[in-house]
Amino acid sequence: MLSEKDDKMTRLRTALLAATAMTIGTGALTPALAISTEMTAAVEENINAPYNDILSTYLSEKDGIHLFDYAGVTDADRKKLAEYVATLEAQTPSQMSDEDQIAFWSNLYNAKTLEIILDNYPVDSIRDIGGGLFSKGPWKDDVVTVEGQEMSLDNIEHDTVRANFDEPRVHYAFNCASIGCPNLKSSAWEGATLDQDLDDAARAYISHPRGVRVEGNRVFASSIYKWFREDFGQNDADVLDHIRQYASGEKIDALKGKTKINKHEYDWSLNEGK
Repeated sequence: MLSEKDDKMTRLRTALLAATAMTIGTGALTPALAISTEMTAAVEENINAPYNDILSTYLSEKDGIHLFDYAGVTDADRKKLAEYVATLEAQTPSQMSDEDQIAFWSNLYNAKTLEIILDNYPVDSIRDIGGGLFSKGPWKDDVVTVEGQEMSLDNIEHDTVRANFDEPRVHYAFNCASIGCPNLKSSAWEGATLDQDLDDAARAYISHPRGVRVEGNRVFASSIYKWFREDFGQNDADVLDHIRQYASGEKIDALKGKTKINKHEYDWSLNEGK
């Protein structure tokens, strides 16, 4: 039995052939153009389908944290992931809308990170992989090629997305395979729903203790708000203003009047689960 994706593509191919025959016979270009546009849209719509299948199979949630079953990934799904990364590498993000670009780069970063972990598994932390004398982790290694440019994970996150988009919420889109990181989204990022999805990701992270917690008069926050403070504002007060936009429940009251972050924390343990 054909999957929904395969069935849709088969129907579109059949329609395209029929439209082509009609075009040849009548000289009318409009029907073929319409079907071709539909075909293109369908391909774009389904480009993330393999990645979504992997996420739905291996991603789980525990205590508000999304965990990935690295140990359970089959050889077939490892191949599927590699093929998905290759498919993204073949795209032309420079021709995309801003929303689609952010979604594209986030998906490529996250999928490639999964692939890097799987290629080096088992590991306790992504920081055990690669790196050099003065650094830990694989972030500076060239790992993908997009539009003819070899790129590292840092190139994607910092030199492309952060450099070109004045959008602090992108920090909730990238997942570095660590417990301390914002959750790996349970489906691919899509440009059409990017704004709402970024809001949801920000709320999920800030509502969780690893994002922000308040103990008495002391505020503990993720090191993300220290490492990339300039993306959120000039000082702790600006960062806390950002955090309050997405806080919920008792945390809203707990953060009232706070202008200082007392300590930054981050858990680099692998986001592994079953």
